[in-house]
Amino acid sequence: MSWEALIPYAARLGNTEFAMWLGQSTLRIAGLLTVHLFGLTLLLGSIVISSLQLLGALERHPSVDARRDVKLVTLGGLAVILASGLLIFTGGAEAYYIGYWFRLKMVLLGLALLFHFTVHRTVVNDIGRFSMATRRLTGIASLLLWFSVACAGRAIAFF
Repeated sequence: MSWEALIPYAARLGNTEFAMWLGQSTLRIAGLLTVHLFGLTLLLGSIVISSLQLLGALERHPSVDARRDVKLVTLGGLAVILASGLLIFTGGAEAYYIGYWFRLKMVLLGLALLFHFTVHRTVVNDIGRFSMATRRLTGIASLLLWFSVACAGRAIAFF
């Protein structure tokens, strides 16, 4: 399926009364972007902590409770960025959709989510079962994927 096949749907979404109301206010979009960045901060902060543990930098503090708490922050941050991101997209759907950086961000987000809920989660939940090399590769891959999503998202504003 080609990206162009979905342009009419993005245009239809962007032309709804709600989308036009949302997109016509700089203040509303700025507020949503602020919430989006807050969620991104929660998400990336928890990913950094989890990845540092996988890299062996937090071996002095292996705590099952800390892993559970980080998981809650990760899921909370993810929920915030997905909800606010959907609203931001709605306010300018067609313009966002045709942009290269938005599309790249969506591909990277899909890869990051897939990696996080499969490989990363498996390694973190049973950290003792995996070799140090596997844990380090998982931590590095997780950091690269999530920060790539953030960088692509930031690039949307400039290009």
